[in-house]
Amino acid sequence: MSQASPLQEFWNDSVFNGYVRSYFQSRELKTPNDVELYSLGTKLNFETGSLYGLQGGAAFYIANDLGANRDDVKSQNFLLPVSELNTVGQAYLKYSRHQTELTVGRQTVDTPFINPSNAFIVPVTFLGYALSNTSFKSVTFNLMHLDKIKLRQETIFQDTGNFLTQRLGVQRRQTSGTTVAGVTWDNKKHKLQAWNYYLPELFNMVFFQADVALSPVGDLKPFLSLQYGYQFDVGDRLLGTVNAQVFGTNLGVNWQNIKFAYGFNYLPKKSGTFRNGGFLSPYSFATDALYTNSLDGGMTLKDSAFVGLGHKWTINYTPTNFIMELSYTIYDMIKSVGGRDSNEVNFDIAYLFQGKFKGLSLRNRTAWVVAELKREDLIENRLQLQYIFDIPIH
Repeated sequence: MSQASPLQEFWNDSVFNGYVRSYFQSRELKTPNDVELYSLGTKLNFETGSLYGLQGGAAFYIANDLGANRDDVKSQNFLLPVSELNTVGQAYLKYSRHQTELTVGRQTVDTPFINPSNAFIVPVTFLGYALSNTSFKSVTFNLMHLDKIKLRQETIFQDTGNFLTQRLGVQRRQTSGTTVAGVTWDNKKHKLQAWNYYLPELFNMVFFQADVALSPVGDLKPFLSLQYGYQFDVGDRLLGTVNAQVFGTNLGVNWQNIKFAYGFNYLPKKSGTFRNGGFLSPYSFATDALYTNSLDGGMTLKDSAFVGLGHKWTINYTPTNFIMELSYTIYDMIKSVGGRDSNEVNFDIAYLFQGKFKGLSLRNRTAWVVAELKREDLIENRLQLQYIFDIPIH
């Protein structure tokens, strides 16, 4: 039997896939105007096969409100494209050899504190390079440098420093990017992670997390997770004195297709420092690694204060074709620095179609927030209909 030529393999291993997503969001707010927003979007993703270890890929995103959204700016969510969006979010070259992979260009990044935040139509993407290595069994090494970021609602990339300084509320200016190094050991039962995020003019962050499966007790499978993060100022110190820590634990049990969990985070007050010791997660929205994140945010996003305690109780139920989650979170913020408490209930339900309709899913997420700071009070609903497709191209 004759073997395929390298060019034939290059074409035969190419993939074309993506999704079509219908997305509706409503927010009933106590203080500002209510928000209602609709968007219909698609992702078209193409990646070539490998030619002597070299591959290329690109993802094009389209979103349109079909004229359904109101013109009133106060009724819109600035994290979603208001009318229409056409953008190349990813465009990269990738080289793989000897369990090492180098990716250069526009790409998604998935780490504990920098990730796609793909809750709407378009993910957050970055311009830079990323290197990973899996030479050792169960171990992955990651090294990346990110120069530019494209937000979910935008068509152009901007300097990461411009984005970071504006989001952190200091004078806007460019920086020399962000460098991330991480190592992960995962044997499918236990997982250990260590990460370092170096933002040379702003701060440095080290983060550790351990996920451990404990010994089963009959049909009960308990688990324990621990996390710790530390941040300190470096370089030009554009934020002044940064001295922040986060401690966290997540304890729970799996029983058949049900999971119970209790999550806890503690951010201690550090007087005289930036945000009184609040832990900074400027690249993420409600998607950073803290155990107490909820649909509407988490301890790194609270408007009133940035230090205190978070408690979260969660139950997951995953019968066939269904995914359901109910959670209740309490944020107990420190009053001496302006903290205001809040509670949040989340209910998330999704149905995954099978058979001829495999790839189609319907998901609804609801959040109820009651807060001392009235502008945080809300009822939010997100309804998503999505079809994931994979089209043969040979």
